[in-house]
Amino acid sequence: MNKLKNFIMIILIVTFTISVVPKEFQNDTFFTIAIGEKILNNEDVNSLLWHKDINFVHSGVFDIIITNIYNLFEFDGIYIFVLLMASVQMLLYYFILNSIIKNKKISFIATIVTTYFIYLEFTARAQILSFTIFLLEFYCIEKLVSGSKKRYIIPLLIFPILLGNLHSSVFPVYFAIYLPYIAQFILVKLNLKSIKYDNKIIIENKNCKILVVLFFLSFLLGLCNPTTFSIYTDMFKAMNGMSPDIIAELQPLNFFDSIYFSVLVIITIAIIGFTKTKVKLTDCLYILGFGLMSLSTYRCTFFFYLISSICVFRIINTFLECYEIRINLNKFVKTISSILVCTLIFIVSLKKFSLNLSSEYVNRMDYPVDISNYILENLNTEEMRIYNHFNFGSYLEFRGIKAFIDSRSGIFTPEFNEGCTVLEDWYAVENGQVNYKEIFEEYDITHVLVNKGCVIDNYIAYDNEWKVIYDIGTFILYEKVN
Repeated sequence: MNKLKNFIMIILIVTFTISVVPKEFQNDTFFTIAIGEKILNNEDVNSLLWHKDINFVHSGVFDIIITNIYNLFEFDGIYIFVLLMASVQMLLYYFILNSIIKNKKISFIATIVTTYFIYLEFTARAQILSFTIFLLEFYCIEKLVSGSKKRYIIPLLIFPILLGNLHSSVFPVYFAIYLPYIAQFILVKLNLKSIKYDNKIIIENKNCKILVVLFFLSFLLGLCNPTTFSIYTDMFKAMNGMSPDIIAELQPLNFFDSIYFSVLVIITIAIIGFTKTKVKLTDCLYILGFGLMSLSTYRCTFFFYLISSICVFRIINTFLECYEIRINLNKFVKTISSILVCTLIFIVSLKKFSLNLSSEYVNRMDYPVDISNYILENLNTEEMRIYNHFNFGSYLEFRGIKAFIDSRSGIFTPEFNEGCTVLEDWYAVENGQVNYKEIFEEYDITHVLVNKGCVIDNYIAYDNEWKVIYDIGTFILYEKVN
């Protein structure tokens, strides 16, 4: 019976995860395929843009993986790959949580809820692999600290190398997962363990010396990638540059805008502050650390949901055990309730999945599919210098059309390429803050591809120096006269 219950839970987690994975691809997927294609053909990845002074240093491992999948199975293959990796990630989350709190029901419910709030992370971007590595890292560290066998040292030596080559832009987060245990080790060494915590704070110090060694070794192991030291700085460059003005996920999080985040934080504060529940020091540090990171940058909520939520549910489970809170139902009611919950999750999953299947991989309202066909059939793409919107530059690159700008916002700033002001200029033009003619002359723009009705479209429509050569759907293409 226990095996049957486990099987049903696994099936429901996989089914629900598959149902929430968006079928429509994000713009990063398109330049990922384009970069991978350049690497496989031994071509310069910087040739995706017509700018000559923008360099993009990249390991390319994930790009090659996605491009090979696309070359073999096209978009269907990439979608299935994302479905598989998302399912693996959430099953791993369930396994880790259950191994920590030893409560399958709470682990199952927590996994379903977390899956729902993290679904935007399930896409063909490097994070689909890097976030799985973060989960495994957390689990291995937990096992070491709890006094388990030293075999968990081996994966902790491999993870930084994998992460540095798969998703270098989030590499600093790898060390953030170590920090609560490093802080705990320092407290013990400073003899601060004797401070009275009303017996509520639990400090575990097994194998912490090993963790400190692994922590510093990871700095060296992370350098085993083509970008070397930039993996330690790229994340902070992106956050300190102009990118947060453009990218929504780099902007601060409003506490009350994220229901799941605020509920988890409030529950944690209530249990720690108003009950006698014992909590681990590392759990408190995880919740505090990733909580503050989330408030500063929305992107970090994904790390909070994946890692800190496990700590929150451990605190909730300890609270329930401390106060012996149980829902006592007879066997019949339990069975009926379980059947109803499972049926509801399964029906909702099937409905959401059927809606997903009806959508397309490339949304023609967001990406210039038809105009790209026209450009490739009628224009000289080697000589044209097109001005395009930030959101669909990656699609142009995917189609083999050199773009003005794409969603890799960081590389268009002086933080990544000295003297580069492409992102700043694009933003000023899009918002009507400068005379577009001056910017277009500076970059020698020959064609303009924008959304109909945008600021630039309204200006150029009355400019005799430009003529419309394609106007269908939500996009419009201009060509400079003479």
